[in-house]
Amino acid sequence: MKKIYDKSRVLDAISEYKYKDLLESLPLELFLIEYEPGELICAPWLDDSLFQIVLSGELSIYFIRSDGSKYSLAAGQGSYILGEMDLFLIKNTSIYAKVTKKLTSVAFITRHHRETLCQNSGFMYLAGESIAQKMAAMTTLDAAPSTLQERVLSYMEFQCEKCRLKGIEKTAFRLHCSARQLQRILNTYEKEGVVVKTGKGSYQLLRYSAAGHSQNADAAE
Repeated sequence: MKKIYDKSRVLDAISEYKYKDLLESLPLELFLIEYEPGELICAPWLDDSLFQIVLSGELSIYFIRSDGSKYSLAAGQGSYILGEMDLFLIKNTSIYAKVTKKLTSVAFITRHHRETLCQNSGFMYLAGESIAQKMAAMTTLDAAPSTLQERVLSYMEFQCEKCRLKGIEKTAFRLHCSARQLQRILNTYEKEGVVVKTGKGSYQLLRYSAAGHSQNADAAE
């Protein structure tokens, strides 16, 4: 992830955006963020309070339930908006957005500016339109086909703190399987080097760093 604060580059980047005038009128500092494929823009553990509009590139937005089931929400491209829920103090607990093609967004920090933004009718229309589109998409969601083995990985990667599974019995209950089935899957993953056992009933997913939990250091121009 790379943040760019050069005002001339920001203005040039949003010059063709239909809400260019609205963005320029906001009493906030606009900046650009460049993401590489595979980076997460949105996840429950990311708390940047950023409002972002995709200018170029592509991302995949999906919803992970507590049992590891994965739902595809959208494939965002130009003008897709992220972070509008933060305006209404709604904590993201299950929605993820991952870059699939090198992406550039224009962004600004919403923290400490909520009242100002909520009083701007043009901006609230923009945010409300985005939320309405997402709600419409969520009403037609179908779970992506997945095996129990795939759901175990999704659960560890997205629902377990630091990708550590703790407690076979309680995890099996959440995944709607038997403890024996779960243990058999974990044993197989351990042999394959996917997980490592860290204690009784505890396993660490070894692709932790690739899951996007650790963020790259910011670079600015």
